Amino acid sequence: MAEIALVGGIVGPTNLQVGLDFELPTSYRRANMYLKRYVFQRGPKRYAYLRLVQAYRDDSGQVRHRVLLSLGREDELKASGQLNQLAAAFARLDPPLIGVRRDVGPLVLTRHFLDRLKLVEIIDRQLPQRGRAELTTGEVVVALIANRLCAPAPLYDIAGWGSSAALQEVLGVPGMLLNDDRLGRALETFAPLAETVRGAAALAAIEAFGADAARLHLDLTTLRVTGAYEGSSLVAKGWGADRRVARQVRMLQATNRDGIPLYVRPHPGDAAELTCIGLALEKVAKLLGPGVVICADSAFGHIKNLCDADRAGLRFIVPLRAECGFGSRFLKEVGRRGLHRLRYVSRRERTLPPDERSQYWGALRPFAVTDPETGERRRFRVLYVWSSEEATSVADARQRALDKAEKELSRLRRGLGARYYKTREQVDAKVATILKPSVRELLVVQAGTRGGRPTLQWRRDVAAIAQVSRTDGIYALATNLPVRLSATRLLKLYKNQSLAEQRHRDAKQTLRVRPIFLHNDDRIDALISIVGLALLLFGLIETCVRQALGPGQPLDGVLPEGRSALPTGRSILAAFQGLGLTYTDQGPMLDPLTSTQRRILDLLNVQLPWPERSNGELPLPKCGKRV
Repeated sequence: MAEIALVGGIVGPTNLQVGLDFELPTSYRRANMYLKRYVFQRGPKRYAYLRLVQAYRDDSGQVRHRVLLSLGREDELKASGQLNQLAAAFARLDPPLIGVRRDVGPLVLTRHFLDRLKLVEIIDRQLPQRGRAELTTGEVVVALIANRLCAPAPLYDIAGWGSSAALQEVLGVPGMLLNDDRLGRALETFAPLAETVRGAAALAAIEAFGADAARLHLDLTTLRVTGAYEGSSLVAKGWGADRRVARQVRMLQATNRDGIPLYVRPHPGDAAELTCIGLALEKVAKLLGPGVVICADSAFGHIKNLCDADRAGLRFIVPLRAECGFGSRFLKEVGRRGLHRLRYVSRRERTLPPDERSQYWGALRPFAVTDPETGERRRFRVLYVWSSEEATSVADARQRALDKAEKELSRLRRGLGARYYKTREQVDAKVATILKPSVRELLVVQAGTRGGRPTLQWRRDVAAIAQVSRTDGIYALATNLPVRLSATRLLKLYKNQSLAEQRHRDAKQTLRVRPIFLHNDDRIDALISIVGLALLLFGLIETCVRQALGPGQPLDGVLPEGRSALPTGRSILAAFQGLGLTYTDQGPMLDPLTSTQRRILDLLNVQLPWPERSNGELPLPKCGKRV
């Protein structure tokens, strides 16, 4: 006698083509069907078969069952992978009970931008399709992007989040299928395609949203990594912004003038900054063609690098390194009297009174150099800028360095003749460690011997300090732009470099990419690439809302307590937290929208996939009834 066990649920209208080579007859597609497991005992062996069974009522009203299809032996289905496909198909099609709630949050915005970018199609176009039943790599990637934007947290229990969120209702991805094994396999599959996808996504953003790619701001940051990663070519010890050496991965961003990160890629943790920027320039030039203007930080500001970029046809705005000798050229060719006032006010100081704002003075001058590779004469232009804030900061830093050095020298003098400083040689060695490069030329230190005991004297070199202070607050921006630019305009173009730095903060804080703990380089590479795609959507959401509002216009109620402010990506996403849907007799019903949520959706022209419920009570759920 056979054992019968129910292993499926009620299935609504469907066409179950899941790689099992069958299609239901049309007359059966609206019937209630079950997947049943039949176990037969034949001597010492037991065999389990799976059958698709229809439940119906006969003329007398009695519930009957009939076998629609025998799917085969359970062990054979499992070995071939068809059992997983069948389970995935039922996960997609099995409707929830009435009264079940799902968190929607910013998923409605995420879907709108994913659809316009056609990101799933971009990814799956690079991979052979394995059927609709199981998740494709594109579906897993967009689910992870949605997780970063809607519920950022360390990469843990994504299936739990997806099951409680309206991931299936909005993106068609069942949360229960996002187990760790599937995520890991998807990351490893996506890693070799990441460069192709990030390039295609950037072009899609330019085409679909009109993202401006005429000027890109390049910047690097570091991401700390948890774990040993022995033999890794991506994770390596390096110097980070927190002034520590630790295991890390470097991440480079190319952000446009509106703050949209069009290109994000990982680099080894010990890679030189110049190497990373050089590779990015090569990729960007190939992707977007000639004419792109690159803004980078001072790591790129060596004469050789500027000549290499100019020879390659790249346009740039880059701060020069002090080693280039721009300080002496400024004093010789311009001087403080050659500067004129620049009409520039930073965004953070626009609300301050005019007398409390930082002052900027500048002068634009020719800057001819000799190419160290070819010996050719190359003509650039340099904007010498004096900033009152920078001048105060440099002077204060120099004063702190001098005070610290003198304090350490005083401590050394009190210990002369003791255990560690009995000879002049020992004193000279210690003095060398105290005099850092920033103060080495500003202090005159004399060590000697008197009565067999070492002595130590020092004083500040007033003339040297006065000479150094002549260039306090001065920095130089080099460019090879052929068009005529005013000094103020050139400074404004470079000051947008802060957009890339802000997106680094968004990646680490808002999207919470840290800490990273994955099994291998491919998964880390893929995860950082996915975070880059999430940042692309993040920047598009912020930019599109701001453009729809108008330049500098605030959005009502975007901050806590209903306050108005210029919307950011973070505040826009936060405005949708708490929004959910409930399954009712009439189908899924969305919670009533707030005025801020409705305003954002109207600005972005986003259509709701479900109707809103009224503010009244929901009907009581009928236990066991499905939609």
